[in-house]
Amino acid sequence: MKKIIAISAFFVTIFILINSCDVIEPPFRENGGLVLDSADKVVLIEEYTGFRCGNCPEAGEIAHQLKEKYPDNIVLLSIHAGALAMPNPQHKYNFISDAMKDLEKYFNIGWGIGTPNGLVDRTKYRGVLILNHAEWETAFVERIKQKSVVKVELLPSYNHSNKTISCEVKLQFSEEVTEKLNIALFVVEDSIEQYQTDYRKVPIDVNDFVHNNILRYSITSTFGEPVSEEIIAKGASINKSYNLQIPITADWRPEWIRLVAVISKPENDHEVIQAAEKYILK
Repeated sequence: MKKIIAISAFFVTIFILINSCDVIEPPFRENGGLVLDSADKVVLIEEYTGFRCGNCPEAGEIAHQLKEKYPDNIVLLSIHAGALAMPNPQHKYNFISDAMKDLEKYFNIGWGIGTPNGLVDRTKYRGVLILNHAEWETAFVERIKQKSVVKVELLPSYNHSNKTISCEVKLQFSEEVTEKLNIALFVVEDSIEQYQTDYRKVPIDVNDFVHNNILRYSITSTFGEPVSEEIIAKGASINKSYNLQIPITADWRPEWIRLVAVISKPENDHEVIQAAEKYILK
C-alpha cells in the first residue's frame, strides 16, 4: 500500500512540475535570438563613433553581433562624429562624409553627448532617444514589434567602365499611408583598414583595424526626398531610379560597397519605418 501511495505521489509531483513550467513556443533560435520575418520590419541602428575613440570598438562589436544574430532585420550605419573623429597630424585619414555631418548637426551626438552612442530607428526607447550600446538590442526587440507598411527591394548595378552606381528601388505598400514619407539612399562601405584607438588592446594603437558600415555618401539628400506627393493607397507600388558616378577623389572599392535605403517620417524627427540594403556587386 505504501508503494502505491509513493508512486502516486511521484506522478502527482511530475504533473505539477510540468504544468508549472513556462511554455516556450517556436519560432526560436538556438542562440536565443528571435526568428523574424525577413520580408517584414527592418530596423536601422546608427552607431556614432570615432577612430580615436578608445571605447568605440566595443560598441562596434556589439552592433556586429546584433547583425549576426538578426541578419535580415537589422541595417547598420557607422557615423564618425565629434572631436575623436577628427583627423590629426598623426592620423590623417578622414572618415567624415557630408552625410555624416548632416546627421551629426541634427542629432548632436558626437559633439553633444559623445561617442560611443547610437540611434535605433531614430525613436525613443523608454523615453530616451540617444542610446548606449548596452541598450541597442532591447530597443531593437521593442522596435521590431512595429508592423511595417512598406516592403523595400533594391536592385543595384555597377558600370565598371564609367564607375557609375545605378539602383532601382521598389516600394510595395501593404497599408494606406496619409502622412509624408521620405526615402534616402546611402552609399556604405565595409572592410576599410585604417587606424583605430582601442583601450582594450596593448598597445592601444591598432593600425590595421577593420572599419565597417561606413556612411560614404548620400545619393539623395541626407534625410531623403518625398516618396510621393499624394496619399499612398493600400497595395500601391512605387518605383524609384538613382544613379551616381563615383567621385574621382573617392577611394571607394566597389566590391565592398552596398546601398542602404531608409524610409522615414520627415515630420516626426525622421523616425525610420523601414530600411533595406544590398551590395552592388554581390
